[in-house]
Amino acid sequence: MKNILCFLYDTYADFEIALVCSYLNLNENIKITYISYDKDFVLSSAGLTVKPDLTVKESLNLVNEIDGLIIPGGFERPFHLELKELIRKLYNGKKLLAAICAGPEFLAKSGILENIKFTAAVEPQEYDEKNEIDPFPRYNYLEERMVKDNNIITAKGECIYRFCIGNFRMV
Repeated sequence: MKNILCFLYDTYADFEIALVCSYLNLNENIKITYISYDKDFVLSSAGLTVKPDLTVKESLNLVNEIDGLIIPGGFERPFHLELKELIRKLYNGKKLLAAICAGPEFLAKSGILENIKFTAAVEPQEYDEKNEIDPFPRYNYLEERMVKDNNIITAKGECIYRFCIGNFRMV
């Protein structure tokens, strides 16, 4: 059985993971587990409420049993240290990490994109407008719809469906 985590947070873009998770859930050899910072209901950008299965902290105890992590984009992207720890452990364990649209920001803030080619739908000027430091190592940025480098998949959003499904089925 392959275990894939899907990280949810308030304002996550549900449409970015709907097809991927729906298709993966059809495979009896893949289990999707929804995680968040706590077990309270999470409100998506479309207004859907989802109750996570586990917290990020709880999933840290299962890192050896996890085959991958999906991170959708969203408007508010709260970044907590336990997520950084999870991402780094999965990355170091060569587990598949897929981040969509603005989701690669979580990978950047975890410090794993330094030697990884990536794409994202977040532009540097968005950080300037918020008076924040751009977390991305832009020298590795590719203006592509989707990029796979080692165990990292990043996508602007519209094409992640087929690529993620193919890669998570091979994990």
